[in-house]
Amino acid sequence: MNVDSDATRPQIRPHPSRDGIQVVDPIQETQFSLLTPDEPDIDDCDPDSFYFPADAGATVRTTAVETPYFVSLWIRDETGSTVAEVSDRESVSVPPGRYNVELATTQVKLQFAIDGGIEVTSMEDAVRVALTETDRIHVGARSVHERPAATVTTTEQPEDLMQALSTLGSALKTASCERSFPSLRGHPPLVEIGDRLDIPNSITAPETGVGIEVPPIEEYIYPIVPLAYYTGARIESGPSPRIAAEDWSYPLDGDDGFEAEVERVLKHVFLMDCVTRTEGYYQVDLHERSTVESLVDLNFADVYELPLSEQLRTYLDVPFDTVADVVPKWKLTADVRPDATNVSALPFLANELAVVRCPHSRETRDEALEDLTDQVESFFRNNPDALRRSTRTQTRSESSPSTASPEIFRPDPADSIEQAYVGEGLPVGASKMTLDAYYRRLDFEPTTDPQIQVAVVCNDQEMTDENVVSDIYGTRDWIEFGIEAHEQLTAMEMRELLRSDIDFLHYIGHVDDEGIRCTDGYLDTRHLSEVNVSAFLLNACDSYEQGRGLVDSGAMAGIATVTDIVNEAATSVGRTAAKLLNQGFSLAATVSIIKEYEQIGHHYLVVGDASASIVENRSGTPNKAVVEETEPGTYELDLYGYPTLSTPMGTMFIPQIDGIQSFCLNSGLMGTYTLDQPAAIEFLHKQDTPVEIGGSLRWSMDVTEL
Repeated sequence: MNVDSDATRPQIRPHPSRDGIQVVDPIQETQFSLLTPDEPDIDDCDPDSFYFPADAGATVRTTAVETPYFVSLWIRDETGSTVAEVSDRESVSVPPGRYNVELATTQVKLQFAIDGGIEVTSMEDAVRVALTETDRIHVGARSVHERPAATVTTTEQPEDLMQALSTLGSALKTASCERSFPSLRGHPPLVEIGDRLDIPNSITAPETGVGIEVPPIEEYIYPIVPLAYYTGARIESGPSPRIAAEDWSYPLDGDDGFEAEVERVLKHVFLMDCVTRTEGYYQVDLHERSTVESLVDLNFADVYELPLSEQLRTYLDVPFDTVADVVPKWKLTADVRPDATNVSALPFLANELAVVRCPHSRETRDEALEDLTDQVESFFRNNPDALRRSTRTQTRSESSPSTASPEIFRPDPADSIEQAYVGEGLPVGASKMTLDAYYRRLDFEPTTDPQIQVAVVCNDQEMTDENVVSDIYGTRDWIEFGIEAHEQLTAMEMRELLRSDIDFLHYIGHVDDEGIRCTDGYLDTRHLSEVNVSAFLLNACDSYEQGRGLVDSGAMAGIATVTDIVNEAATSVGRTAAKLLNQGFSLAATVSIIKEYEQIGHHYLVVGDASASIVENRSGTPNKAVVEETEPGTYELDLYGYPTLSTPMGTMFIPQIDGIQSFCLNSGLMGTYTLDQPAAIEFLHKQDTPVEIGGSLRWSMDVTEL
């Protein structure tokens, strides 16, 4: 699908319902609003006139703009030097001059060009930028979405594969440690299998002076691809795996094996880059830097000036165990079957800096499903009322699992937030990724309509309790939703609904071998020719095959089940999933949290592009809090981040807590804060987020006391 480049650029336009402007990214279907004292005049301006790269620009005639929630910002002069920084509830004023103001927004990259004075006022839930001696502010917007620059074709021969995959680093926008910022890592070119090796002239691999040598076997090539992309390294054939530079080398066959060593090096280099970059363009107080500095004897100002090859050498001279505890929780581990048909997944996995493994052994179906059966029995033991009701409607399926089910197995566990599998079979405990869904991420039709469409379908009267999810979506400020609730659909009505442009479908009902149960029979999604629903939750028994049918027919991704589920437990899962998705968690992160807190959570998996989200989190990175009372009246609040496609690993995060001015990386445990009860509740009420209290998952807006 060819997409009009103008249609993919951010749009800066009058706000549809308030005095202000709305910046819309049509590719990511995200939006950011700026309020003004009265209705502003808006004219186009040259995007090239801004200090940072911009895709679109507009001149807005107004005296002030106000953000819908608190964001950090930096004010720089014409030379790029920072003259003021706002990262907490503080106010600053700068005299008339020419300035660039960068906002720490993540939905769209925003900056202001101002020729005049600036007065910044920070409030609890907003930031106001007022102008003096001018009534014009130039707004520049850059999409956070990156498309591959081209497609590389390769044969299945290992030597050709290595040359093709060596081009992925061409997407890096810098060879400095600042490439640890997501906005300076472009999407790698696509790689497809063909009759010959063909590398377009537009793709030029970076000259970083770094190579990675591995035996010419897919099991060695695939795992090093994200590391090669991130370091801009050439992939070359060699007798044993190692990083090879001009005058140094580093072995990649450690005591725990090749894949484990590659994982360690990727995490090690990424962490050290994030620390070193604080000496460069963004000289911020980063929590991880202060921790690493206490553990190593390095002058990071000197390290910053080194070329990439020497930076790597310096990093790797530090034993990984020294800094291992500071490495952020990794977003994604992907098991990729080392088949040529799966090579096209590698650029997408490299783009997320995934840890890539090539699986060798599998559990049997019975071993993989044994724990799931135990969970169902445990639920009934702990819920005797549900057991009595189960004599009437035992589960959401009245037929046994399909005899045509794919091979079921459990991949090896991974120390990451998300786990995915690329290849044939049904992976219990991991997302089932598909190449079509990856490509669909790039090729869907852009829309300029900011309203997100959600359909809730209940096809069983006994399950209407769960239909309260239709009241959960769309409760957040600043995001516009269109909610449709449907009950008792026929097969034709369900088919037409799936053909419509819906961002998210939440189905509540039965799924059998024949398909999705409707009032007049079944709709088998495996036989559909068109599905326009972007994402879905099939909250029904053994719904994987129907979920896979939706993805194969056009959906981006969805949540499905791998075995029978219990009505009461599934209702709880449905409500939790609805709230998590409504807060901007990706489908994979949603399932990760469901597995942690819901009794039958391990029955669910994502099929398709598991990184898909239906909305953006308003603070950038979706997060979860864990609150524990350490002594009477004193509470320890742990904050956990869940990176997304629009807030990838390397994004910085700062919680809006009085006195906190240190940023942190946005993945896993981001920080631990000691607060009294009023301060803890004040923070929790800033945004409706999941919060663990006493081992149970609650929602922060419902917490009135601890």
